[in-house]
Parts: sequence; C-alpha cells; structure tokens
Amino acid sequence: MLYRKTHKKRRRIILLLIFLLVMTVAFFELRLRPVTDSVAEIQAQALATEIINRSVSQVLEETNITSAQLEEITYTPDGRVAAVSADTVVANRLKNAVTLRIQESISGIKNHRVNISLGTLIGGEIISGIGPSVPLFISLSGNVTSDFESCFEQGGLNQTVHKLSLRVSTEINILMPLSSVSTLVETSVLISETVIVGSVPSGAILRTEAG
Repeated sequence: MLYRKTHKKRRRIILLLIFLLVMTVAFFELRLRPVTDSVAEIQAQALATEIINRSVSQVLEETNITSAQLEEITYTPDGRVAAVSADTVVANRLKNAVTLRIQESISGIKNHRVNISLGTLIGGEIISGIGPSVPLFISLSGNVTSDFESCFEQGGLNQTVHKLSLRVSTEINILMPLSSVSTLVETSVLISETVIVGSVPSGAILRTEAG
C-alpha cells in the first residue's frame, strides 16, 4: 500500500515537472522569443551597418583609389562640361573588393554576445531595461550585393558637386540557440565628391557596368 502511494506521488511529481517544462517552452515562444528576435534583429542591423562602413573605409585606404581614378570629366573646347564618365575597371575592382570584404566580415560574426535586461525580456514599459543582463549569442550570415549611385548637387555659383556612393544591400540571417530570424540591411556609403566648375549637361550621369 505504501509502495503504491509513493509511486503515485512520484508520478504526480513527474507529470508536474513535464507540465512546468511545457509551460516554460510555451512562455518562451509566446513572450520571450518575440523580444529576443527583435533585439537580435536590431543588434544585427547595427553590426552590419558598422561592418559596411568600416569595410568601405578599409578598402579605399588599402587600394588608394581616388576620385580622379573613378571618374573623368570631359570638357568642350570652350570649357563647358561635356560629360562625366567612369573608369569601369577601377570602379568594379573597388565594388568587388568592398563586397567581398563585407561578406567575409559578416560571415565572421560567430557567437556574438548581446546583453538583454531581464525587465526587457519579461516585458512592459515600466520594467523595460531594468534588472540583471541575460546574455544572447547570435551568429550572422548572408549574401551581399552592391552598386554605385550617382547624383549632382548645386555647390555654389557656377559649381556642381558630383557625389558617388556605393549602395550596399545584404539579407542577414541571424542564428540563435533556439531560433533564427532574417532582416534586410541597406545603406549607402559616400565614396567621393567632385566639384565641377560650369554647368552639367542633362543626362551626364556616371554609369558603371556590372563586374
């Protein structure tokens, strides 16, 4: 009789533990996971943007590519601007080097630690950001594409500023111990500025071919 009571008690304890485990998993899915996914997405976007800007600066410094090498301004005999054209070989070399550097840097983010306050995890505006930090480890991967953007701005009396930027787009996959999420990161980084004296003809836009 005593054995049966003990056996029933153990079974109840096991069932209670299973119930608590299921409730914990359900709580994580319904309450914690959206928070961790949101925090991971924000952190990944910040990391990716930092990587993009740093990669562009590093490649420009390493290659010593200047505005004069990237673009050429052609003038008419009377001194007016005839066209603004690009050295596609140099431009594509720069674009490919930057894209590869960003790709490698993003793929190198493994088990990056992100701290989330316990109050933020539990939820609610009052306790958000309060309490001890809970570590969240994320890893990144994704494909990177880039292309040049060109625009003209008024720079002063009889002057036009030509700005050349590299627009980078990457679909980031964020991997976490119990979940994963994806986010799109797009940013434009200024490569060079050229002051052009004289009027710029309509349609004089710097173009580069795919490399």
